[in-house]
Amino acid sequence: MSGEVTDELKDQVFEFFEKKGKMMTHRDVAKGLGIEQSLAKKALRELVNAGTLEFTSFGGATFIKIPDD
Repeated sequence: MSGEVTDELKDQVFEFFEKKGKMMTHRDVAKGLGIEQSLAKKALRELVNAGTLEFTSFGGATFIKIPDD
């Protein structure tokens, strides 16, 4: 997969969060989707900036999750 963040990749990332239903790190996303960590970080940053996902801190670590309604 190229180093570009596509709409398809962002859809895959969001669906992965919906399927898992929990907070995850960029490493979890990269491993789960079989992509490079840097690409996962880029996609997650774009999704957070769009308000689709959000960062949260828990126990001194930063996680990403689907925003609470």
